[in-house]
Amino acid sequence: MDANELWHIIINEIEVIKKETDSLHHPVLERACTSIKEAIDKFFSEQVSIGLPHPHPRSRIYRSEPKTWDIRDTSSDEVANLIIKKAKKTKKKPICVFDLDGTLFDVGYRTIGIIKEWLESDAAVHFDKSILQKIRKINYDHIGYSLSHLFENSGFDLRNQQIMAVFSSIERVWKKKFFDGISLVKYDQTIENSCEFVKYLKNNGLEIFYLTGRYWHSMRHGTIEQLKKFDFPLLEENLILKLNPFEDDQLFKAEQIRILGKEFDICGNFENEYLNLAYMALEAKNAINVIVDSQHSGRPTPLLEIPIYRISQFEKCKKNE
Repeated sequence: MDANELWHIIINEIEVIKKETDSLHHPVLERACTSIKEAIDKFFSEQVSIGLPHPHPRSRIYRSEPKTWDIRDTSSDEVANLIIKKAKKTKKKPICVFDLDGTLFDVGYRTIGIIKEWLESDAAVHFDKSILQKIRKINYDHIGYSLSHLFENSGFDLRNQQIMAVFSSIERVWKKKFFDGISLVKYDQTIENSCEFVKYLKNNGLEIFYLTGRYWHSMRHGTIEQLKKFDFPLLEENLILKLNPFEDDQLFKAEQIRILGKEFDICGNFENEYLNLAYMALEAKNAINVIVDSQHSGRPTPLLEIPIYRISQFEKCKKNE
């Protein structure tokens, strides 16, 4: 029920009451109606949409996967078995490559944390209290790929000038803090069982590399701290970040995969972004290339004839030996 429906019901009830009361009391009823209307408008102005239940494939809220690809939905156990089998047959040292954001770490918590920081900052005091109250009710179930998706999932109309002013203020803070190398340590959580999965592959003979679009200059220290915080296996020389923040992720990652392929046998390659994986898979055609179905941008992808595996989650692995 929305505000208009509720108000219509109340008006009908008031009209019934008017017929049963002396006309002298009608002005009081009219004033009561005005107060009720104001309370209803205020209440509904501060509500957010209920959000989407988790776990769910957030990547498919707005966009779907490339239609022309050979995508094989499977389990993380099956993918692990394929990678380990491949590793046993390699001539060079076998490695597995993992993206971080959206693949091993859930960055939705980072966004929610930054919004809460904005609400407590001086920037928030300039905006309407009812809008701020509504923003306080944003939660993890509203998370999408981007900040704008989160606002849309929460029921905000970004065509509204007032809402857009608030969004722009939050976005300025979000862009600064999301990539500062501090917020990721403070707020990010692992995607369930991801750390155990990485350890399982390591314990079965694969060297682990992390290849991320995070920025070397501002995020390397925080990334190392984050990986250690959650006890991911880490050799710091196997952590690869972007030196140039303006370089396209797909080109950067494809080049790094090409370089790694000269020295190692890439047996597994994990990403949540279809476009990145497309470019990487072309440089690692013999790898088990895997999409982790958390979220993605929906950017156009090239044709790809290589089979791509997709997992919706990391299951608990067999006991690490």
